[in-house]
Amino acid sequence: MSPKSLRTEDLNKVTGGAFQQGSAGSDTMHGTAQADVIFSGSGNDNVNTGAGNDQAFGESGNDFISTGSGNDLAYGGQGSDTLNGGSGQDQLHGENGNDFLDGGAADGAADLAFGGAGNDSFIWAPGDGNDQFQGGAGNDTLNIQGMSLQDLQGSLTLEGETSGLQMHVNNNVVTFTDAAGNPATFGGVINHGGESMRFSQVEQIRLG
Repeated sequence: MSPKSLRTEDLNKVTGGAFQQGSAGSDTMHGTAQADVIFSGSGNDNVNTGAGNDQAFGESGNDFISTGSGNDLAYGGQGSDTLNGGSGQDQLHGENGNDFLDGGAADGAADLAFGGAGNDSFIWAPGDGNDQFQGGAGNDTLNIQGMSLQDLQGSLTLEGETSGLQMHVNNNVVTFTDAAGNPATFGGVINHGGESMRFSQVEQIRLG
């Protein structure tokens, strides 16, 4: 799983939507029902792209970006950002900072999320679709809602180098250590109810 480069070439493909550029302050920005391109600028911004296949760029600041319906692309940029994909097949990039990413609750669509640098979190629950999350650098968390530890143990398959890995559970937080007892970064797939949640470069799974 690797990020798809869309920034320059896809801007040339946008037709019928609006282009918006935020200020150096804390902006509240709303897209149209078409394919919008929104750069929020610096500051702690609140962006709702609305319907359409939109692109939103948080740039600097601690931003909140909600992409609404459509197959959308969102970049958090610098800062600790919150990216909510809404419905549709979305691609979310936290980039730098401690970011929170949500592909969309119970939308059944296949979303891609990349945490980037920082301690990032991605949320998934049965019904959200066949999502994928790559944690990146930092201490990253996959948050699983609506599943018990027993559910997880019956549906989790680790991938990559798994020799010597030991599972540990503490207050609904699942971690792994390697053969030397050191905290391990791990990846795998959760198959549950006909859906799959594939993840990599994660340090813990939190159930709740």
